[in-house]
Amino acid sequence: MKINKSMKKIATLILGTLVLISCDKGKKNAPFELKGVLTDAKGETIILEKLISPQPIVVDSATINEKGEFEFVNYRPQIGFYRIKLSQSNFAMLVLDSMDKVSVTGSAKDLGNTYKVTGSDETKIFLEYNEFSKKRDKKLDSLNQVFYNLAESRQLNEKQRDSLSKTFEQPYTQIMTGFNDELSKKILANSDKYSSIMAIQGMEPDKFADIYKALDEGLQKKYADDKNVKMFHEIVVKMLASAIGQKAGEISLPNPDGKTIALSEFKGKYVLIDFWASWCGPCRKEMPSVVAAYAKYKNKGFEIYGVSLDQSKEKWVEAIAKDGITWPQVSDLKFWDSEPAKQYGVQSIPYTVLIDKEGNIIAKNLRGEELDKKLAEVLN
Repeated sequence: MKINKSMKKIATLILGTLVLISCDKGKKNAPFELKGVLTDAKGETIILEKLISPQPIVVDSATINEKGEFEFVNYRPQIGFYRIKLSQSNFAMLVLDSMDKVSVTGSAKDLGNTYKVTGSDETKIFLEYNEFSKKRDKKLDSLNQVFYNLAESRQLNEKQRDSLSKTFEQPYTQIMTGFNDELSKKILANSDKYSSIMAIQGMEPDKFADIYKALDEGLQKKYADDKNVKMFHEIVVKMLASAIGQKAGEISLPNPDGKTIALSEFKGKYVLIDFWASWCGPCRKEMPSVVAAYAKYKNKGFEIYGVSLDQSKEKWVEAIAKDGITWPQVSDLKFWDSEPAKQYGVQSIPYTVLIDKEGNIIAKNLRGEELDKKLAEVLN
């Protein structure tokens, strides 16, 4: 498990890193409408929240009458992600725009699983994406249950479980490949839809660069002045700039002794850029594998360029010594504000980027057996 830079996310970028733009206070004669009818409700307060990092904010509220009816009249949104909420665990997600005339129906007992929406094309698309994910999750849950049942019935130890799990890799890959193929088609068909920003979050930029580009272009044409779309564009540009096949960006930072070491100094070798930190448990756990790979391949044209996201030089130096790290190490000691981390779009650590002799990115996030296998392939 990796240490994440931002909050664990329902939508990695939207709720964790994007800041939704402010919306105008509504007017009663504004064209926007948001109302509905809920069964199993009378007299409750229903809240409209704007989803913004780090916490949703309340922008309006309404009382459900004796017929189960409600209407929000004090707020007019601009395009963005919202939710109507009866309690912290009982809510419905919406994607609203200023000209929508939205009607919501459902049961107040389980709003999230029963609500239906008319009058909002963006919410309609959002719900379709949600159904895609539910179907995928149902298949994955079934696969996991089969694995669990087999492991328990055979009373397998940890090593045997690991061996069994490898036999499940192919069906897992088939499920995910089918899902991503369907999702890609859906996003391409809705490349100007705001809801697609959330749907694309689970797709790897290196594998689906064309989908990211298409969505970015479509959103910019439709929402050129939207702050979130501009931020999404910036993120996409950074992600694609460090995609496999691209030239690795230069890094030039001081080592623990204060000597500046540039990544370009190692041109002519295969270089693993290793983003890590002394405070990162998974990084430290992974380090023995990295040390072993370095010992095995360092005399075959391989180098590691460690980039630490530490803040404390003392703890950084202590971890270097304790973990037996002998390859070049650099850091600007800026934690998640590290310039190389921003440059390479690092969202979690450990994070690695493998570049070839010419400085081109050829792989990412290799570790353990995968790293050894790739190095054997390119160096032997």
